[in-house]
Amino acid sequence: MAAVSSAKSIAVLPFENASNEPNTEYLSEGISEALINSLSELQQLRVIARPTAFRYKQKDVDPRQVGRELGVAAVLTGKVRQMQDALNVQVDLVDAVTGAEIWGAGYDRKITDLVAIKQAIAQQVTAKLKLKLSSEEQRRLVKRDSTNAEAYQFYLRGRYFWNKRTSDGIKQAIEHFQQSIERDPNFALGYVGLADSYIALTFYNFAAPHETMPKAKESAIKALALDNTLAEAHATLAHILINYDWNWSAAEKEFKRSIELKPDYATAHQWYAIHYLTAAGRLEEAVQEMKKALELEPASLVMNTFMGATLYYAGRA
Repeated sequence: MAAVSSAKSIAVLPFENASNEPNTEYLSEGISEALINSLSELQQLRVIARPTAFRYKQKDVDPRQVGRELGVAAVLTGKVRQMQDALNVQVDLVDAVTGAEIWGAGYDRKITDLVAIKQAIAQQVTAKLKLKLSSEEQRRLVKRDSTNAEAYQFYLRGRYFWNKRTSDGIKQAIEHFQQSIERDPNFALGYVGLADSYIALTFYNFAAPHETMPKAKESAIKALALDNTLAEAHATLAHILINYDWNWSAAEKEFKRSIELKPDYATAHQWYAIHYLTAAGRLEEAVQEMKKALELEPASLVMNTFMGATLYYAGRA
């Protein structure tokens, strides 16, 4: 059944790697994910989460089909080509109901202008969708980014390898996140990436908790010291507090703060449901939180799996 479209909604599909070089794949994926994360900062705009949007990777789909399947009013597609230190990015914003182009642009810049390109696209998308942004919302569109081009590139590489969820991938991610924060010690998202990577090593049984979780906690705390409004960092810290420190009251406070800051952050709802509410015996609340996570990422295998687990623990499976 087709999803119901929301007027202020968008799917950012994974950009095509037009360079045909595997080692530049991190750029096409990274720009797409960065745009999703930036646009998700705007509570007036519904943005399809990465796991669902990336189902369409390397698929030639009609934006109208995407609109029907995901219930969005607009679809953003793009191509990225890197030639040594030159970068070409082509983007198209399409009306998902009519298939008409709302806006299109090409950016021919240096690779060092990557952050500026990503910010320009995000600002143009909000303008073309006729969103009226407050000065605070305009600031939030760009505030998470590093001003250091090298740091940002290393961060995108880190997320690219982190998303592989393999032992080698996560270890490579750690190296890239470390390179990122070495070049920009004030880049909060770099510390979040580092914390998430250390957690993943333990979660997937690639390393013992005592080897990784203290490092994860240190990185999450550093991220929050730099930016206390970073929802991802609050959720990451909550995950550590409950699974390693067993500090339940502090963990719930962090989960709630994460959800307050970014209500559409599916991972916060998922972790709160599984790691806290289920373990605390608050089973009906856990089901509701997992339902919210699944609504936000309906195509995610992880969310569907944990929805089933939550229903099982609640005696409803």
